[in-house]
Amino acid sequence: MPAHIFSSKGPRLENIAIVLASPKNPGNVGAVARAMKNMGFRDLRLVNPLSLTWQDAIRMACGAEDLLEKAQITGSLAEAFADIDWVIGTSARKRRYNKNVFLPREIIDHTVSISHKNKVAFLFGSEKYGLTTEEISFCNQLVSIPTQKNFSSLNLSQAVLIIAWELSQAQENNYELPYQPKLASHKELHDLFLHLEKVLMEIEFITEENSRHMMLSIKTMVRQKTLSSREVKILRGVLRNLRRSNKLSSANVEITNCSQ
Repeated sequence: MPAHIFSSKGPRLENIAIVLASPKNPGNVGAVARAMKNMGFRDLRLVNPLSLTWQDAIRMACGAEDLLEKAQITGSLAEAFADIDWVIGTSARKRRYNKNVFLPREIIDHTVSISHKNKVAFLFGSEKYGLTTEEISFCNQLVSIPTQKNFSSLNLSQAVLIIAWELSQAQENNYELPYQPKLASHKELHDLFLHLEKVLMEIEFITEENSRHMMLSIKTMVRQKTLSSREVKILRGVLRNLRRSNKLSSANVEITNCSQ
């Protein structure tokens, strides 16, 4: 087998996290824990849950209380994704910032390949509104579960169960896939975006008025690529040199103006 190809028996489930953004109903969280345990998943993360009284969650967990007890609770997606390398968001709606929306089965091969060496998160939005544009900006891919067009809304635990079932079924298959190196972590990309925004402001490519809109587009574009840690370091090196060059050019202009 070529060195750039590896064989795997499905995705590494221990490297896959289920992340719930702003869940409103503790009962739904319990049902999600049950669905996860049914399919062999253990890593549950909750971002800004509405209520921390888990009586209803425990009641709906039906034997998956251990997942609730070990669930990681954070105040932001950045915290939840601190050790995550690849984020797949789930959405029933087409978004302006993400033109490519995949079916669950279409992302299996990619998830198998990436999860071999990297941590993957499946992100689910709140029950009422789904993922916001800001939350989608954290995603590398989007997946949508096909339903009837006139009634597309799924219960949160149902959506998690469908995705988890697809991934668990992939455990039955052998895969020979392109090897994926260690990808850039969420923190590395976060630092890259801060660096990039600063440089783009300095060279006046973006302004304070349009920076949020522009950076959302840039983040989406970059996150759709499988950037490695090495590639991010190269890009940051380019930004440092660009910034240095811009400062030197500005200084030369000032000197020229002073001499006139």
